[in-house]
Amino acid sequence: MKMVDRRSSWSKRMADSLPDLPDELLIRILSLLPVEEIARAKLVSKAWKIVSEFSFVPPLTFQCPPHPHPRPKVIFPTSFLFKPTDTNCHSSFIDLIDSSLKLHYQKNLSFSKLRLRLDLYRTKPHSFIDSWIDAALERKVGHLDRSFLHSSKFNYYPFMAKVFSARSITVLCLEDFNLEIHGNANIDLPALRKLRLRHIQINQQSLQKLISSCPSIRDLEISNCSSLQKLHVSGLANLQRFSVIWCFGLGRIEIDVPSLQYISHHHGPSPCVVVLNSGEFLRELILWNSYITEDLFQYLVSGIPNLERLEINRTRMQRIQILHHRLKRLDITLTDKQKNAIFKIDTPNLRSLKYNGYRMPFNSIMSSLNTSSLEETEINIIRL
Repeated sequence: MKMVDRRSSWSKRMADSLPDLPDELLIRILSLLPVEEIARAKLVSKAWKIVSEFSFVPPLTFQCPPHPHPRPKVIFPTSFLFKPTDTNCHSSFIDLIDSSLKLHYQKNLSFSKLRLRLDLYRTKPHSFIDSWIDAALERKVGHLDRSFLHSSKFNYYPFMAKVFSARSITVLCLEDFNLEIHGNANIDLPALRKLRLRHIQINQQSLQKLISSCPSIRDLEISNCSSLQKLHVSGLANLQRFSVIWCFGLGRIEIDVPSLQYISHHHGPSPCVVVLNSGEFLRELILWNSYITEDLFQYLVSGIPNLERLEINRTRMQRIQILHHRLKRLDITLTDKQKNAIFKIDTPNLRSLKYNGYRMPFNSIMSSLNTSSLEETEINIIRL
């Protein structure tokens, strides 16, 4: 008796019938697939000529298929491992980006967001990348997210200065670039609300000029920018969220932004001084800093009168005192160097407590904590 795989038979019938569908419906179906899957489909079906002229509904997201070789070791606490893939698929992927953006340009179609995740190992030549960005800027894209992988951490893709005069951009996310901003550079980003810089080679003067030219910015993230040694953020009247994450070369951060409501500081493995000149509107403080001192911690917490959320993650402090009548949420994660840490906590309005650490510090927390206002607790005791 011959067995028939009903599922594969059904799939074959569906694949055979797809080209018979109206173009509008086929585009809608394909729009639900990842871009790399659409590129593969283009290789196996001549009937799907439509994918060569594929018009995505905004936003446009192109994420490069994985590279067959692992990325070289990097200096930040993240690792990348890529699975093998067909070179022809990558070529089809590049063609797909190019044809889609050309179609938008030719038909004068706009899109709200362009997200490029490209592997420059195999994407050669690089000149057409500039034409893609040009097309996006001419379409007045509002959200531009660019990330390029490289064979060397010193071989960064040169940044297009014209992006800095794109008045329509509201969100700008850049990763793996070399940003050199000269004194006479024209930066005009009046609509920018969010700026995210990751693995960027940039000096203090260039960064200062960039952020000072973004008067409407509300959210600023600077991550893994190891070339920075000092950082001074001031004069941004609308800034509400500020994150500095794993910028290992930083030795000093000065913040003078009265409107700020959220600060997240992840730092190591060297000390970093943080100067907070105004904390009246601050509500959330996230500290992941193995070298923060007890004095610096007290200085920061005491300078934020309206603090509602405090997160202390993997510091080395042995005596932690938290006296704050407005604090509502407290998250604590300890390291193996804090097995005997002593806490003194006076937070009469605390509603949420999350603790991840050893028993002795937890006992000192509970002995000084007023639990009458607690509504939520999450406790994870690590065994010695």
